[in-house]
Amino acid sequence: MKHAFILLICLPLAACQLFQPRIDEEDAVIEHIPDDVNLAQLHHLMKANRERMKPGKLSHKPVISQLFPGEQADIEIELDAGKPYTLFANCTEDCHDLDLALTRSDNLSQPLAADTSGGSKAPVLHYTPTVSGKYRASVIMASCTAAQCYYSLQTFTTSADSAPPR
Repeated sequence: MKHAFILLICLPLAACQLFQPRIDEEDAVIEHIPDDVNLAQLHHLMKANRERMKPGKLSHKPVISQLFPGEQADIEIELDAGKPYTLFANCTEDCHDLDLALTRSDNLSQPLAADTSGGSKAPVLHYTPTVSGKYRASVIMASCTAAQCYYSLQTFTTSADSAPPR
């Protein structure tokens, strides 16, 4: 009798789990708005980037970190030849100028793409590699009024015919 009672309770619960709508891991993370004001700002900016890139997909895990004014973060990413990529960097309100550059990891002296126009809080790069391999995205905090400023980096891939407008 005890086992039948437990079975009667467990079966409906198990059935409910089977019919739950699937939630993408990315959606579950991005929909949680952080309590920190700076992280909340980045959350909204990153969500706008995702909307702008539909039907494209994130190709790499997003990066969120802090930089001192004048400091640079180098993030190594693997890119596939022939795939169009779009890289978005964003920074918080304390930031007045954020730059973004892309180089091959084996040739750091030759930028392949860069957005270093002064006064931009949201540089964007579009790049389609001709060679698969390791690349370096460099995020440069050119100007920040706080001791440190938060930034994010997102890398998306799209099909060649659905690339976003520049």
